[in-house]
Amino acid sequence: MLREILEGYARADAFFQEERRTALPRLRPDQAWTTFRVLWRVVAQADRNQPERQSLDILKLKRLIQLRRKLDRLATIRP
Repeated sequence: MLREILEGYARADAFFQEERRTALPRLRPDQAWTTFRVLWRVVAQADRNQPERQSLDILKLKRLIQLRRKLDRLATIRP
């Protein structure tokens, strides 16, 4: 099953690479700018809809700080 998933990702990547190679050069600047703005709005909306992402970042930072404090304490212990 994992092999099939990875093969699916590889096929999708090949499709997107080909799309970039053929479609992007044909875009006019105004079309490219419109596409960029639409994609930017999608990303911004996704960030607003995921407040838990910020909470996860805070938890990660707290764990890193705890680890750093432990390592600092270990560094001061003399054998």
